[in-house]
Amino acid sequence: MKLPRTAWRIWTIVALGIGMSGCGPISWTRITLNKPLHTRDVSFIKPGETKWDEVTARLGPPSELRRTADGMSANYYYYDSRRFDVDFGWGAGFFLPPGASEAPHELDFTTSTIDADTFQVAFDQKGVVQYGAFSDTATAAQFKPSPF
Repeated sequence: MKLPRTAWRIWTIVALGIGMSGCGPISWTRITLNKPLHTRDVSFIKPGETKWDEVTARLGPPSELRRTADGMSANYYYYDSRRFDVDFGWGAGFFLPPGASEAPHELDFTTSTIDADTFQVAFDQKGVVQYGAFSDTATAAQFKPSPF
């Protein structure tokens, strides 16, 4: 028996809907906290010239402000997390007999990373920038795909 074209279209839409809703075998997740800063965003900062007011006007308030012996330091943090997951055993739940579908049948391939980066600006007692630097910890915080 051959299914009519409209039936194929309906099943395709249902399958895509399930897959995109996160209930399917493939899922993507991305979470970003705070605005990621790049070199072009902080290129206006000139040590010995740029002042506190200019930095906060362009970058916003810092995530953390600390007093130092020479003045203060402002830290701008951002976090970026990505996760990709494929469950190769997902379809087995449709073919297992009743009661057996509760048995574990997941066969996952997962890869994820968490980037925690910082841009730090140090100011002297008068509020003038002494230095600005990135601390890139993304390579240290990576997770390897499982099961490899």
